Amino acid sequence: MDKEINRRILSWYENSAKKTLNIKTVPYRGVEPLVEVSKKSISEGGRILYITGEDKDAVLLVDALEEVGIETVEICHGHETDKSPCLVICDYTEALRIIGKYDLVIYDDVNSFPFHRKPEMQSLISYIYPKCRKVIAYSFETVFFNVETVEVALAESKNFVSEPRIIETRVNLLDEIPTSIYEYLLWFIYEKRNVLMVTTDSIISRRLVRYLSKIDESITPYVVDVSHIGRLGMQELVQREGGPHIFVTDDLEDYLNVPVNFEIIVHGADSDRFSFRELLFYCLRSGYFDDVNGEVILLCQSQTPDIEKTKSMTRYFNKVIWDQGYLKG
Repeated sequence: MDKEINRRILSWYENSAKKTLNIKTVPYRGVEPLVEVSKKSISEGGRILYITGEDKDAVLLVDALEEVGIETVEICHGHETDKSPCLVICDYTEALRIIGKYDLVIYDDVNSFPFHRKPEMQSLISYIYPKCRKVIAYSFETVFFNVETVEVALAESKNFVSEPRIIETRVNLLDEIPTSIYEYLLWFIYEKRNVLMVTTDSIISRRLVRYLSKIDESITPYVVDVSHIGRLGMQELVQREGGPHIFVTDDLEDYLNVPVNFEIIVHGADSDRFSFRELLFYCLRSGYFDDVNGEVILLCQSQTPDIEKTKSMTRYFNKVIWDQGYLKG
């Protein structure tokens, strides 16, 4: 990572009269921009509150701090401690119960699926604001206004971001899918790919499973209703059989515990349920594990501002990758 970025973050922490800082980046960027400032705080005996939706047993910041020699800090998962220095790790709900004082609060909106939208983030931070000395919003959008924003565009990756394909249809999506989606599914099965079909609710999921079985019995063995097997079942199927599978679900999750790049179809992407935040994460999720990005298909009856924003942001990310030379040579 650029040394200038670390310098700016540390300068803000040590010298700025401004209490808040935006670090703006892309989904699944990792925690590299947070390591030096966290190390600085802990080395000075500070207390850090780290708000993240990650699995408590696999928090990236903990691993990163251990790699730079910070192993003696008291780490508490979901509850506070009177010891100092310490790193308290909690999710959104647990953060609402925080009563202690902290030298640094970090809200990580980057490394886990964005279940909470920006107004909710701002509301939580407003609650915590009097209880801390400094606050970082680590997100892919600006959270605080009229303060410094440090942009960390992308990791040094040679891979691109999946730009979504938009399929508009007049078909009643409550009862069927357009022929183009059916043809995509046949191709994914032929290529032995794993597909994640995300719907707006459980009723649509059940209807879609029935519809796929009805129109073509040959694909029935590949269609899996995630509500019947859960995430653990998905993981076991993929690890045991590879692909293809067509996982149909209404749960908004990124399924990072299923170690494959999915072909992702968002069924009813123009629904109010899907903001650009969720759609953008799916675009990054489709290329999370290796260099073979999956497709991201947004199936809708009309394009919404959130769909347009998702499309423009993924295009911007790829422009940055190209301009920085990661895809050349």
